[in-house]
Amino acid sequence: MSVNFDVNYYKQKYLFGKSNKELAELLRYIAYSLELKKQDYFRIIAYKNAADALESYPVEIYDLIKNNEDFEIENIGKIIKQKLIEYCKNGYSLEIAEILSGIPITVFLLTKVRSIGPKKAYRLVETFKLYNPDTVYEDLLTIAQQGKIKVLEGFGAKSEESIIKAIQTYLSFSKQSRILLSEADKIAGAIIKWLKKLDSIEKIDVLGSIRRRYETVGDIDIAVVSKNNQKIIDHFVNYPNKVKIENAGTNKASIILKNNIRVDIRIAEKSKYGSMLQYFTGNKIHNINLREHALRLGYSLSEYGLKDIKNNRLIYFSDEKDLYHFLKLQYIPPEIREGNEEIEKALVNNLPNLITASDIKGDLHIHSNFNTKTVYDLGVSSLEEIITKAINLGYSYIGIADHNPQHSLSEQEVKKILTERRRFYDQIIYSKNIEQFKVFIAIECDILPNGELAIPHSCIEYLDYLIISVHSSFEQDKDTMTKRLVKALEYPNVRILAHPTGRLINKRPAITADWDKVLSVCKTKDIAVEINSNPLRLDLPFELIKKYKSKGVKFIINTDAHDCQSMEFLKYGVDIAKKGWLTKDDVVNTKSLDKIDLWLTGKK
Repeated sequence: MSVNFDVNYYKQKYLFGKSNKELAELLRYIAYSLELKKQDYFRIIAYKNAADALESYPVEIYDLIKNNEDFEIENIGKIIKQKLIEYCKNGYSLEIAEILSGIPITVFLLTKVRSIGPKKAYRLVETFKLYNPDTVYEDLLTIAQQGKIKVLEGFGAKSEESIIKAIQTYLSFSKQSRILLSEADKIAGAIIKWLKKLDSIEKIDVLGSIRRRYETVGDIDIAVVSKNNQKIIDHFVNYPNKVKIENAGTNKASIILKNNIRVDIRIAEKSKYGSMLQYFTGNKIHNINLREHALRLGYSLSEYGLKDIKNNRLIYFSDEKDLYHFLKLQYIPPEIREGNEEIEKALVNNLPNLITASDIKGDLHIHSNFNTKTVYDLGVSSLEEIITKAINLGYSYIGIADHNPQHSLSEQEVKKILTERRRFYDQIIYSKNIEQFKVFIAIECDILPNGELAIPHSCIEYLDYLIISVHSSFEQDKDTMTKRLVKALEYPNVRILAHPTGRLINKRPAITADWDKVLSVCKTKDIAVEINSNPLRLDLPFELIKKYKSKGVKFIINTDAHDCQSMEFLKYGVDIAKKGWLTKDDVVNTKSLDKIDLWLTGKK
C-alpha cells in the first residue's frame, strides 16, 4: 500500500517551506503529479514554467504576500499565483494536497536524482516498496548495487549503472552546505534592505566569498558603519526570517536562517572601515600573501589597519583602496583576490582592466518558445518578448539558439522545422523594423556520445551559426570525451562551445576531458568558449578561464536564458569572467554589431 502525500508531514520533515526555491520545488512536484495522473499537457507545462520563473525571481514572494504586496511574474498566471498566495498565507492548500494525493512522497524525492524522472521514480518506488523518505536514496542504491533494477523491463545493466552513479553523486552533493552565489545574493539583499530601514546606517557592504563573487557561499557576512551600534544590532537580530540568534554583542552579531545559513554582521568605526572590508573579504591565501608583503615593508596587517612595527604607530583606513595604495600596490578588485599572483602583478601596476557588464553588446545563447520538437526544455518567452528585453538591456544583437529537434526525426522533418522557424522569425523581425539591432538565428546542438552532432549536416546551412554542447553520457572517460569534443568542433559553422564542463554546481560534477587539446582546437578554429551565466552552471570555471586566457583562447559570455527574466543573469557570467582576469578584448560579444556579424560568418 503506497503512502499518500502529506503536505504537513513533508513540510516539517523536508523544509518544504516558503522560499522561492522551495515553492518552485512544490510547483514542480505538482507538475510531476499531474504528469503521472495523465492530466492536460499544457497544464503540466504551465506549472513547470512557473517553477522556473519563480526560482529565478529576485524577490522572495513570501515576504511580499506576508506584507500584502502584489507581485507579477512572467509565466505565473492567475490560477497558479492564487495557489501560491493561499499556500504562503495558510501553510497549506487543500487543492494542492488533492493534486499531490496518491503519489508517495518518495517519488518526488527521487526526481532530485539526475536521470530519474517522475515516471521512472514512480515505477521504482512501487516495484521495490520504497516508502521511507528518510532512507529512500540509500535503499534504492542498495537495490541497484544488488543488481535488482537491471532485470526490470525497460531498464537493463546500463540504466542500473547510471542510477548507481547518479545516486552516489546526489548523496555526495547533498551533504555540501555551501549555497549558490545567486541564492546568497538574494538572502544578503533582503537583509541589507531590512537594515537600511534604519537611518543610522552610513555604509553597508557584503564581505567574504559573496564580495569576491565566488560561485558558492558558506556563511553570509555583512559590514556596517553606523551612528548607533546598539540600534543596528537590535534591529538585525529581530530579522523576521531568522530561526535563532546565535550571539549578539556591542559591535557584531550572528543569526541562523532556515537551512542552517549563518549571517554575521560586523560594525566598524568609519575610520577603520576600509581595513575591515579588506580583511574580511579574503580569501585566506590572498590575506596571507598581503600580510607577508606588508611585513616586508615594515607593517603588521590586521582587521583594524596597519601597525608600523618600528614605532608601534597604528594607521587606519576608511577606504580599502587607500590601504592597497599605501602598501605600494595597484588596487586589487575583490573578484581576483584568490592568492593567484595578483599581489605580484599589482606591485608592478600590471593588473588587467577587468571586463564589466556594460561592455557586453549582446547575448548569443537564448532559448525561445518556438517548438523545435526537441527532447529538451523549450524556452517560455516569445521572440517579441526577448527582443524587447534585449533592447531594454542595451544590446545591439541577440542570438536565438533553441535546442535541436530530436535526433530521431528524418532529415526532411528537421529541414521543415528549421525553415518554418526561420520564416516565422523573419516575419517578426521584419515587422519590428528595428534599426541598429539584429537577431541571429542559431541552434544549440547536442554533441552525441560518438562526437557526431544531433542535426543533419545538410541542415546547418539554414542557421547563422551553431552552438554545440554536451547533454548526455557525462560519465565518459577522459580520452573518449576528449575525442568526442574535438570531433564535434570540426563541424562547419560551429562558433560556440557552450557550458563546456557540463557541471551543475552542487548537483553534477564536471566532465573529464583534456582541456589543453579541446581548447587548442577552439583557438585554432576561432571558436568561442562560453562562460555560461546560469548561476547553477557558471561554466567555464574561473580557474580554467584564467589558464586559457594566457593561451589566447577567446570567450563569450551568454545566459543560456530560457525566459526573459533569466537574461538578467548575465552579471554572474561577467563576475566569473572577472575572476578569470578577462578584459573586454578577451570576450567576443563585446564586439560591435558589424564586427560580430563578420565573426559569426567566419570573416572576422
